[in-house]
Amino acid sequence: MSFIDIGRITGLHGVCGKVKVAALSGDPSGVLAAKSLRIAGGPETETVREYEVVTAHRAGGCAVFSLKGIETAEAAQRLVGAAVSVRREELPALPADEFYWADLVGCALMGEGGSPLGEVVAVMPGPAYDWLVVRRPGGEEGFLPLVSAFVRSVDTAARRVVAAPPEGW
Repeated sequence: MSFIDIGRITGLHGVCGKVKVAALSGDPSGVLAAKSLRIAGGPETETVREYEVVTAHRAGGCAVFSLKGIETAEAAQRLVGAAVSVRREELPALPADEFYWADLVGCALMGEGGSPLGEVVAVMPGPAYDWLVVRRPGGEEGFLPLVSAFVRSVDTAARRVVAAPPEGW
């Protein structure tokens, strides 16, 4: 069973233990159907625990969850800052031209001519666009903007990303 990171608990919603989750994608609507959340860490704990979702709704730019076993603001406060993930099978299916960040990790990064450029080891959010973190041949890391000017195609089934990095990359 695989989990995909979907966001981080950023605060409380009300006084009954509901938590606000800022989605990594910026759009929380895709995670509102989750039946459970895996919550890892927080300022007061390093534990990983799965919680059953009692209710979920959107409020502003966040998803708000009521979780079984978290009924007070004090209990919810201990989760602020924690990473949130969901079971992959609980995420909605995506259109053919979209993918989850987790699907890019481990993909080979290839030049348009087929030359190997490295392996995608992470995806990082940025203020204007997201970044592929690439381990290049030789071991050093490079950062490639995840924009169509540089990333030409993504084939997660073949575990391959084709790119035309900027000069000097």
